[in-house]
Amino acid sequence: MKKAEWYDSKNIRIMKFSIIFILFSVVIQLPLFEWNLASSSTGNDPILPQSNQLDPQKNIITSQNTGNSNSNDDAGDRIASIQEQTSDPNVDDSQIEDEGNNTDVVNPTPSVSLNNGQGSSSGQKSVSAEIIPACGQIVQGSVKLGSNLICDNDGLIVGGNDTTIDMNGFSLKGPGIDSNKVGIMIGGQNNVTITGNGIISGFQSGIYISGGTDVYANEININNNKVAFYLTGAQNAQISNNMVSENTIGVALHSSKDAQVNFNQLSNNRLSGVTLINTANTTLHGNNILNTSNGIFLDTQSSLNNVDFNNVFNNILDINNANNLPININNNHYSNNNCQTSLPSGLCIGR
Repeated sequence: MKKAEWYDSKNIRIMKFSIIFILFSVVIQLPLFEWNLASSSTGNDPILPQSNQLDPQKNIITSQNTGNSNSNDDAGDRIASIQEQTSDPNVDDSQIEDEGNNTDVVNPTPSVSLNNGQGSSSGQKSVSAEIIPACGQIVQGSVKLGSNLICDNDGLIVGGNDTTIDMNGFSLKGPGIDSNKVGIMIGGQNNVTITGNGIISGFQSGIYISGGTDVYANEININNNKVAFYLTGAQNAQISNNMVSENTIGVALHSSKDAQVNFNQLSNNRLSGVTLINTANTTLHGNNILNTSNGIFLDTQSSLNNVDFNNVFNNILDINNANNLPININNNHYSNNNCQTSLPSGLCIGR
C-alpha cells in the first residue's frame, strides 16, 4: 500500500471513531438530561417570600391605658381632676371617683371574627372595612353598625387613621357608668369620624379621644355615661350637633387645643355641661346648655378660648371662668351668651 493511501485510510478511521464517540456521548447524556428535568419538576417547590402577617404578640392598648403614657394620666385620675375643678358646694363630690386603675392589654390573634351577636369579643385582629363590628373589636376603614350592640366590656376601639364609624341608627350600650369601660376609644389616630344618629350609653366615657388630630363626632345621642365626650391631648376635634343628656359631665376637654364644640344640645348633665381643663384656642358656639351645676366651666390654665352665642339656662351657675377669675388673666373671650348667672359677672348678655 502506498504511503498516501495509508494516511487516507488512517484519517477515515479516525473520523469514524470520532463520529461514533460523539453519538455515544449524546446517547448517554440524553437520559441524564431528561432525568434532571423530571427530578426538578417533581421535587419541592422553591420557597416563596411570605407576606407580612400581624404579629400575634403585638399589644393593643384599650381604654384602661389610653394613649400617651408620657403626658396623659390615668383616665380615672383625670376625671377626678375635672371633678375637683368643677365641684360646687351643693354637689356630692363622691359621684365622680377614681376608676380605671387597671390596665387591660388585648393581644390580637391571627383570626378575624365577623361576630354579629351581642357580648364581648375582645382580642380580635384589627380589620379593615368591617361592615358589622362586634363589641371590643379593633376597627379601621369604613365601619357601619348592623345591629344594636350590648357590651360587657369596651365597645369599639379605633385601630387606624382615616376611619369612619357609622352608627347607622343603632345603639352601643355598655356595662354601666361605674365601670371603667369606653364606648368608642380613639387612641392617637387621625382623621376619625363618628356619625349616624346612634345612641351611646352606659360607659365611663361614651367617646374617649386620647391624642389624635381631626376627630369629628356629630349627630350622636350620647346619654347616661359618666363623661359623654372626654378629650385629652387632642387637636382640632369637632363635636357638633349631638344630643348629650343625663351624663355626669357632657363634654370634657383636657390638655387639648383648637377644638370646636358647636350646636350641641346638652341637658341634665349633673356636674357640668362643658368643662375645659388646661385647654386653649377652643370655640364653644351655639350650644344649648340646661339643667346642670356649671353650664360652662373653664379652669385657670385654660386660655385664649372663645365662648359665644350659647344659650345657657337653668343651671346653678351658667358660666364659670375659673371660679371668678377675671377674664383678662386667662384671656378667654365671652360674647353674646344668653344666660343669667356668671363668675365673674358680666359674661351674659346685658349682665
